[in-house]
Amino acid sequence: MAHPVLWRAKPFFYPIGNTSAVCLTQDLCPSERADVLLLGCGDPRHILYTVYTNSTGLQASRKLDFTCCDMESAVIARNAILFTLLADKGAVQNIVPQIWNIFFHFYLDKASHDLLISQCKKLVELSSDLDSWHNGPYGHFLRMCTRDTLAELRRLWQLYVKTTTFSPDEAKSFEAAYAADIKTTKYSTKAFGSAYSADVKASKAKFHLMSTSNHAAGPLSYYALTITADHYNIYWDTGVCSAVPKRPSKVSYPNPTLVYSLAGDRFAVHHATDPLSCFHLAEALAPAVGSTRHPEQVTLTDVVNVCKTQFSRWYTSVSEVLRRQGPSSSSSLIVRCFVGDALSLCQAFGYYNSTRSVSTSFPVAPWKHARIAFDPNAYGIGAQSPAPTTFNVIDTSNLLDHVGILNVLAATSPILQRTSSAALYTECRYDSPEDTFTQQLCGDIAAIGLLLGLIPASFVSQFMNRSSMHELVQVSKEDSDVINNPRHERLAWKLLGGAGKDVTDLDRPIDIAPKQLAGVLFNVYLDMFFYQNLARSMTMIKRTSSSVTFSDIHYHRRSFVDILSVVKRRVIADSWALTMSMLYDKISADRTLQMGRNFYLDLCCQLHLHGIFTADMLSLPKVQEAHQLSRSIILRNWKTLPPTLCVVLVVPRDRLQPLFPALDQAGSAVLQCEVKGVKTLQTFSCINVVFGTVKISGKVDGKTAAIDEDTNGRYGTSPLVKLGLDLALFHADMGDEQLVHILRQRPDAGPESLEEKNMQIDGRLMKTSGVCTFVTLDGECKKPLSFTTHVDIVEPEMKASLASGALPTVNQVSNHSIVMVLGDHSVQLPFPLRVDGKNVKFRVARKSLYIDVILPLKLALGGADMMDMFPVIPQGGDLALWNMHRVNLDQCTPFSIAEKKALSWVTLHVSFMMSDREKGIPRGLTTGSTLLDVKRTLRLIFLYASGMADGNPPLCYALQEEQSIFAMLYITDLRLDLSSHTIVADVWVMPSSSLSEKVEAFSKVSRHVMSSGNMKQLEVAVEERKAWMHLLVAATERCRTWEHKTNCEYRVKGAIPLTFEPDESAICSCGAGVGAEAFVKKYPMLGPLAPHVTRAAISPLFAPSYMERVSGLEDVIATKTSPTPAPAAAEINCCQSTISDQIVPFLTSPRQEGCFNRTGK
Repeated sequence: MAHPVLWRAKPFFYPIGNTSAVCLTQDLCPSERADVLLLGCGDPRHILYTVYTNSTGLQASRKLDFTCCDMESAVIARNAILFTLLADKGAVQNIVPQIWNIFFHFYLDKASHDLLISQCKKLVELSSDLDSWHNGPYGHFLRMCTRDTLAELRRLWQLYVKTTTFSPDEAKSFEAAYAADIKTTKYSTKAFGSAYSADVKASKAKFHLMSTSNHAAGPLSYYALTITADHYNIYWDTGVCSAVPKRPSKVSYPNPTLVYSLAGDRFAVHHATDPLSCFHLAEALAPAVGSTRHPEQVTLTDVVNVCKTQFSRWYTSVSEVLRRQGPSSSSSLIVRCFVGDALSLCQAFGYYNSTRSVSTSFPVAPWKHARIAFDPNAYGIGAQSPAPTTFNVIDTSNLLDHVGILNVLAATSPILQRTSSAALYTECRYDSPEDTFTQQLCGDIAAIGLLLGLIPASFVSQFMNRSSMHELVQVSKEDSDVINNPRHERLAWKLLGGAGKDVTDLDRPIDIAPKQLAGVLFNVYLDMFFYQNLARSMTMIKRTSSSVTFSDIHYHRRSFVDILSVVKRRVIADSWALTMSMLYDKISADRTLQMGRNFYLDLCCQLHLHGIFTADMLSLPKVQEAHQLSRSIILRNWKTLPPTLCVVLVVPRDRLQPLFPALDQAGSAVLQCEVKGVKTLQTFSCINVVFGTVKISGKVDGKTAAIDEDTNGRYGTSPLVKLGLDLALFHADMGDEQLVHILRQRPDAGPESLEEKNMQIDGRLMKTSGVCTFVTLDGECKKPLSFTTHVDIVEPEMKASLASGALPTVNQVSNHSIVMVLGDHSVQLPFPLRVDGKNVKFRVARKSLYIDVILPLKLALGGADMMDMFPVIPQGGDLALWNMHRVNLDQCTPFSIAEKKALSWVTLHVSFMMSDREKGIPRGLTTGSTLLDVKRTLRLIFLYASGMADGNPPLCYALQEEQSIFAMLYITDLRLDLSSHTIVADVWVMPSSSLSEKVEAFSKVSRHVMSSGNMKQLEVAVEERKAWMHLLVAATERCRTWEHKTNCEYRVKGAIPLTFEPDESAICSCGAGVGAEAFVKKYPMLGPLAPHVTRAAISPLFAPSYMERVSGLEDVIATKTSPTPAPAAAEINCCQSTISDQIVPFLTSPRQEGCFNRTGK
C-alpha cells in the first residue's frame, strides 16, 4: 500500500458530503469529453450539479463519464440506489421528495421507506453477477469496475432489505439501538472513546452555537451562522432535515442505509453531518431580484426550501439525461463504481496503461487481501466501449488530509491526461496558522512542481476566481463565543507548462545536476519523515502546543519510492544512476532522523523492488555470497536466495482480541513490522494486513502461501495475517513455522510477481534525449533559481550569423516563453514556469555551434510586466482556459441591488481580493504590480455596479488609457457564482473599433451613454490595459454559449488576443450579438449596440491565502460595519456639461482639458 497501515478504531460514516457541490467540468473546453475520476467520491452531489450545469448550451452535448471510488461501500450503495431511482420510468417530480428523505433523513415516512426497500429488492435481483447487472436496465449507465464491487453493493442492498424481515422483538431492539446510537453520536462517547467525549462536552460548554454548514453560504456565511446552527440542532434532535423542531409521528422508520458501514452494523454517521453543507446557501441569503430583504431577515424555512429546490433541479437534470438514453443507444452519462482504496485504484490504472492487463496485484483496500481485477468487458483489450483509464478531471475531495498530498500527487500524476485543460482538484485543511501548504507539500511549491510535473494554477497566476475567504471568518455574535473552524482550500492543479500556447509536449523532461537533484530529493525525504527527527518534533510541539499524532503520519519508505518513480520518468536518464547513488549515500549518512536507521533495510527493499536503485548488498552476487558464508539456520536448506523475501506473520485471535480496547482507544495507530536480531533492529512499514487463515503449500524455498480472508474482519474469528506487525503487540520467533512463513513471493502471487512487473514499468525512463529544460537550484537545493535551454544551431543562415560574431537577442512573448533571435531567424523556447526575459544570459559556442540560454525564474509576487496573465490556449480545435473556470451565466443566480443595506457583504467580499502585502502598496495610477492594478479596477467596478460606492450604478464603464477608451463594459446583472462562493458580473463588452457600422451604432446611443452619471470612466496605465485585453478575451471565452466560426479571427491571425493596440478589438467577432436579447431587455435605449456586444463573465481575483496572508476581517466583525470604499487609483467622472455636442467617434474620447474630475492619489 502507498500509505502506512493504520489501525482504525471504529471509523465514522460520511454518507453526506460536508462541502458544497462543485462543477467538475468547469476547466474543460465546451466540446471536450469529460473523463472524470472521483477519489473519495462521497455522495453524488458533485455529479448531480455537474450534469445540471452541463444541461444547456454547448455543454449539453458533452459526454460525461464518471469513475467513482470510495473506501466506504455504503456510500457507493446509497449513490447507486439514487441513480437507479432517477432512471426508472415515471414522473420524477413525484418521487423527488422521497429521494430527498432517503438520502438525508435519519428517519423515514412509510412511503419513502417502501420506495427504498422496493428499489433494493430490484437491485438485489439484478446483481447476481456482472453479466446480469450490465445486461439489466441500469447497466448501460451504471457500471461496476470490478466483480468485488458489485458483490459488496449487493451485500449491502440485501442487508437493507433484511431490516424489514425482523421479528417484532428484533425490530424493537433494532429501533432502540438506532435511536441510542444517534443520541450517543451527538452527546455521548461510549462508541467513540473519551477523547471524543471530551471534545463534544468542551464544545457544548464553550459555544452557544454549533454550526457545521455555514461555510456553504460562501460570501454570506456570516449571516448563516444562527440559521445553520439551529438546523444542526433540529437535524440531530429529530433526525429530519427540516425547519420544524419536532419530528412528525409518521416519520418513524430508521433509515437502513445509515446502519451498515465500515464501522459495523450500527449508526455511525459523523457528528458534524448536516445536509445543508451540500448546497449553496447564498442563493437563499442574497436578496433576490425584485426584493429588498436583508440577509438577516432570511429564515431557516427559506434556506431549507432553497436547498430542496436546488436538489430538485439537479435530480431533474440527471433524470432527463438518463431517460433519453437506453441500453441500445450511446450513453451520454456513465457512472462507474469502485469500492476500495483511492491510491490503489490510481496505481492499478497506471499499471493497466503500461501492461494492458486487467488483473493487477494492487490490494483493493487496506485490511483486504483481494487484488484489483477490472471487468474485462469494460477494460479488456477489444472492449466495445472501453472505460477510461486516464482522466482529464481528477477530484480528490479531502483525501489530502487523510493520505498526504505527496501520495495523492504521485498516484494521480501518471493518469492525468496530457492536455492544457486537464485538472487535478485537491482540498486541504489548515488547522492553525503554523500549518502551511509548503509544510504539507514537504518542500517548495515550484521545486515539487518541477519534480512531479503538476503545479497549482493559482501559484503561477497569483490569483484565483474561487473564494475561500469566508473560511477565514472567525465569527463573533452577541451571546456567543468565537468558533474557530479549520480553513479549507480547494486548488486546481495543472500540468507544468500547460499555460504556454506554444507548448506541444506537456511531458517535456527536465534535467538537474545529480548533486542538486539528490539534494532536493533528500530534503523531501527529511520533510516526509520529520516526525522521526525528535528535535524537530519537540520544536513543533512548543510552537503549536500539539504533538504529532498517528493521523499526521502519511508516509513510509514506499511512499518516498513512489515519488522517486514519478521523478525518474520526468528527468533525463543519463544521470539517474549517479543521482541515486548520491541520494543513497546522503540517507545512509543521515543522523538527523534518529529513527531513520531503523528503516534502512525497508528503504533498500522498496528501492530495489520498484527498479529505482539496488544497493550493493542486494545485488545477486552479494546475496549469494552472503548466503554461502552465513548459512542462516532458517534459510540453510534454500538452494538460492533472492535479494528480498516475503515474511508472513500469523497473529492468533486470542492473542489479539484483548488488545482491541487499547488499540481503539489509541485511535489511528500505525502498524509496522520489527525484525530483531541480537544486536540489530530493523523496521518495515510497508506491510499488508488481513484477517483470515493461511494455507501453506510446498517446503523450504518452494514454499507458497494462500490466504482465505475472513469477510467479517475484526468481528470474525480468524487470526490476523500480516506481512509484518509491531512486535510490541505480538512476538514470534523467525523459526516458528506455525506463525512465521518465509516466502519467495507474497501469498497468492501469480506467475509473474508484482515486484517484477513494477520493475518493468518503473524501470522505463520517460526520455533519454531531446529538448529539455535544465534546472538550477539554490545552494540549499530547496528552490529553483534558473532555467537553461541548450539550442543547437542547425539552420545554415543562423550558423553563418553565429560564425560571423553575431550576438543573440531575446524577446519575451509570454510569461513562459521567449524568442531567441539570431540574425534574421528566430527560435521560440518554452519554459515550465514563469521566466524573466530581461535578465537573460547566454553561453555561446561558435565553433561547436550551440547557444545555452539561461533565464532566472520569475516567481516573486507582483510585477509590472506580467504578460499573458489570463492564458487562452488552442486545444484540439477548441480553446482552453488555464486559470479561470467556466461559468454558465444563465444558471448563476442574479441578486438585487435595490437595498444597499442588504449588500454590505459585497464590499467585504471584494475587499478580500487584496492580500495584506497588496493593501500596503501606495495607491496610484500604477502600483508596480499589474495584477494589483487590475484588482483595484475590478474592485471599483463591483462597488459601483452594486451601488455601494456611489448610489445608483452607472450605465457603462469605460476602460481607457490616457483618456482614450479601449473597451466599454455594460453590466446587466450581478450574479452569484454559487459553487465558487463568489460573485460574477454579467457583462456585455464592446471593444474599441473604427469600423463604420460600430461608429454609427454608437452615435445613435451616445446621448444615453454619455449623459451625466451614466458613464464611469476608469483610467489605466499601459501594462494594465494590456492585461485587461487578455482578461476580456478570457472573460468572453469562459461563459461562451456559441461556437467559434471556421473563419474566427483567432484562427486566421493565429493570435489570442488579436491585438494590443488600444483602438482595435482584442476579441474575435464570433460571439458578437449572440444572446443580446437580454442586453436589450435591460437597456432598451442601447438596442443599436446589440449586434456589436459580446457577453463576458468578470469575477473578482482573490489572493491565494496559501501563498500570502489575507486578513483585516476581525475589525470589520468587531465594529459590525463595512469598510468604506477607498478611492480608486485614477477614477474619472464624465460630466454632462463637458460633453461635446458633436458625435463622438466610437469609443475614442478626445482629450479635453478641464473636463474631468480626477480623484485618488
